[in-house]
Amino acid sequence: MAIEISKVFNARVYIDGTDFIGKAEEVDLPKIKFKFADTKALGIYADSELPTGLDKLEAKIKFNSVYPEFIALASDPFTARTVIIRAPYQVWAQQGVIKTAPLRAELRGFFKESDSGKLKKADSAEAEATMSVIYYKLEIDGQEIIEIDVLNNIYKIKGEDKLRDYTQAIGG
Repeated sequence: MAIEISKVFNARVYIDGTDFIGKAEEVDLPKIKFKFADTKALGIYADSELPTGLDKLEAKIKFNSVYPEFIALASDPFTARTVIIRAPYQVWAQQGVIKTAPLRAELRGFFKESDSGKLKKADSAEAEATMSVIYYKLEIDGQEIIEIDVLNNIYKIKGEDKLRDYTQAIGG
């Protein structure tokens, strides 16, 4: 079987529908970090850890200059923002690109930290903001990879709701 390598070389960022093409330099999508609790029980030879939830989700957006529209959006912690990232997801093989498909990430949350830029002589004035994410969805080629809705107890992997029984058990 031939080796295939996936690459994402570029992306486009939208915040609340505003296109930031050519302005956003980098986006750190949320890191999914699970919480675990120690489990000890008589009769079981080893201690173990079992999952108990997720750590808070954060995303970062870095811009290549100072943009008033971005600073205004990122300076309001009271309004939930929607960030959409669209990218070409390419699959490469020995003969070159064999497939290009859309990658789409959707984030909803509140900007919790922002700076107005770093000003340096003869250099870009980079600005950055950190978002507290309450909703995250990643799709590749139209297929849902992951969907996390913190406030509605939704945690889906490839469309399967991993919290369905949990949500029903707590009366949700």
